[in-house]
Amino acid sequence: MATKHFSLLRMKPGHNPEFTGPLARSLGPRIAGNRLIRLAAQALAVTHAREVELLGMETEVSEDGTFSARATGPMAILPQAKKAVEGVQTAIRRRGKPYARRDDLLIFTSYQPPVPSNASMKLLGSRLMLEFTGHPQPTVCTLQVTTRCQANCIHCSAARHKRKDVPELSTNEWKQVIRDAEKLGVVSVVFTGGEPLLRPDIFELIEWVDKNEAVVLMFTNGMLLTEENVRKLVEAGLWCVHVSIDSPDPRAHDEMRRLPGCFEKAIEGLKRCKDAGLLAGISTYATPERLHNGQVVQMIELAKSIGVDEITIFDVVPTGRLLLEDRKHLLSDEDKAELCRIEDEYNKNKPPLVITQAHVNGPTGVGCYAGWCQFYMTAYGDVTPCDFTPLSFGNVREKSLEDIWSDMISHEGYACHKNSCRMQDPEFRARWIDKIPLSGPFPYPVADLDKLSDVDLTRDNIERVGHYSSVGIKH
Repeated sequence: MATKHFSLLRMKPGHNPEFTGPLARSLGPRIAGNRLIRLAAQALAVTHAREVELLGMETEVSEDGTFSARATGPMAILPQAKKAVEGVQTAIRRRGKPYARRDDLLIFTSYQPPVPSNASMKLLGSRLMLEFTGHPQPTVCTLQVTTRCQANCIHCSAARHKRKDVPELSTNEWKQVIRDAEKLGVVSVVFTGGEPLLRPDIFELIEWVDKNEAVVLMFTNGMLLTEENVRKLVEAGLWCVHVSIDSPDPRAHDEMRRLPGCFEKAIEGLKRCKDAGLLAGISTYATPERLHNGQVVQMIELAKSIGVDEITIFDVVPTGRLLLEDRKHLLSDEDKAELCRIEDEYNKNKPPLVITQAHVNGPTGVGCYAGWCQFYMTAYGDVTPCDFTPLSFGNVREKSLEDIWSDMISHEGYACHKNSCRMQDPEFRARWIDKIPLSGPFPYPVADLDKLSDVDLTRDNIERVGHYSSVGIKH
């Protein structure tokens, strides 16, 4: 049985005590004015104590993978502390059996840190922030480190972000973003693009992420997953790589990416990542056609044959190049229910772990992550609720990330939880998305939407995608 101790809340003594640890952001402001805490801090200052643990957690992982936890420290006697720690234990046990285990670490999904780890303890802080304020801390940030890409995908969600007159964030600017995100509560840093491996400093940025604070994931087209690059990714501390594959048919995949040979290199890259010990997954999407003609199941079987750990099946979301194209390929409620059924069926014998947006971001899962526990940042520093939402709430070159997050979660479109994807909601799109002028900029400043005139709303200059529908399906 493996036992670990985690320090959740620590206090630096003095007349104005400072708090550190995973729960400092959620609990610190609430106990800073407590008379007993202040007296204790002043008394400890006399003893020249540097830091005192107020609340900790002792965890145990049994040989069969059962997780247990108990509160420790002076605050452990408080009913709220006991309840919070018991809530962690219950939540983890409800996940069922982990699909992988590394020593005493349990891996339930690549999108969250393994349990128990320092990074996973920060999720308790987000849980408490939700309880105290009605809104959780951000736990996931998706960072578009570059718009450059070898492919020219028909369905690219980031195509409209490209700018010629603004430089992409520098290495130092991205490092500051990462540190600020970690302080806000982020436990999963996701690098995306464009193609992130085209950025020369990507290995430096991966290494920069504090692995006690967050795990690092990457979404890639797989073209540059050479032996040398995979070795560098491992050395830098990458947690998981997700390779985008659009079709189980190599020819169809290459055609949609407009990049010959892309499918073959993607599969080779995935195998190299697995051989190197990285968690590896496939990222794909579902349409009604793909669901009913069996391609969704074929994609899962492809993932199984390669030996990847996960396959993520996203819903169709009209965005990017296809923001205003036809929406006849959106999934119906019945389609989503069928996807959830397939997910449940395959997950009885994982890996690969099947993750569907239909479940995770639907009523049976967590709901919409955008602006709730997740934010996205473009290569130029604009912050949006998610990578599919073309609304900017500010730029980190002009405003702090913390202030931008605060503005986002107080906005009427994001202040409350929503149990399904906003970008698939006709009412949300009518209010916030459909009025965005195609002349941009993208993402569009949300504060400027209500200033638009009828002239701004013309639909000229739309980027056509030829004989393809909204998700790259031929008419």
